[in-house]
Amino acid sequence: MMMKKIICFSLLILMVFSLIAKAEPEKSKLDPAAALKYLEAKEQVLEKWANVKPKKGTAEFKRKDAAIKKTVEELIDYKFIAHYIIDDVWEQTPEPKREELFEKIKELFTELYLEDTFYNKAYEKKYIEKGVRKKYMRGVPESVYITSEIQVIHRGRPVIYELVYHMHLVDGVYKAFDIELDTVSVIRNYREQFRKNMKNNTVDELIKKIDRVIREKRKNNSKPKSAPPKKSAPPKKNPESK
Repeated sequence: MMMKKIICFSLLILMVFSLIAKAEPEKSKLDPAAALKYLEAKEQVLEKWANVKPKKGTAEFKRKDAAIKKTVEELIDYKFIAHYIIDDVWEQTPEPKREELFEKIKELFTELYLEDTFYNKAYEKKYIEKGVRKKYMRGVPESVYITSEIQVIHRGRPVIYELVYHMHLVDGVYKAFDIELDTVSVIRNYREQFRKNMKNNTVDELIKKIDRVIREKRKNNSKPKSAPPKKSAPPKKNPESK
């Protein structure tokens, strides 16, 4: 009888420890510090090339273009972005047309990413927060978020907005699969736009739509830059004031 009680008590203890172990959150395999280090390294390369202003058509211009595209390819998870934006349409699209659509989506995202974050040198950027987020987006169980604060001069006044990078591991490398600009998700926004077009239109018409968006964006980017009005930067304190 005593032995039976000891066995029951031992089993109870094992059950309690098992429940405690299950209750403890599983440690993430993602490293926000490593993701930030990788992001900073790639952005430094892009910022370096943004300051190089070669004439179009020259060998130096081609070298700059190739270096920028290579760096962005290493940073952005275009495959995830393309699949997410058009969803099941991707699987229904023939291979040659799928490749054409993929290249157009890459071109669109690159245009937005580079122009909005690197080619306006009036921007001042600093990283203010990083961490791991669970289920930020369908298809990504957990990801790293890195929040940066961008300050620009708008109509003679400093204004601030936030840029949040969402990154996950792809073959051992941290890649960005979404960017939020003041809480607006870039790929969710594009998904909503293009999925509406896909309801009644063909893949060819979607490619034409993306081409129009790219042309419009390039046209706007050729105009003098101005930032949307955001919260004003806090005034600097006067150390002599009481």
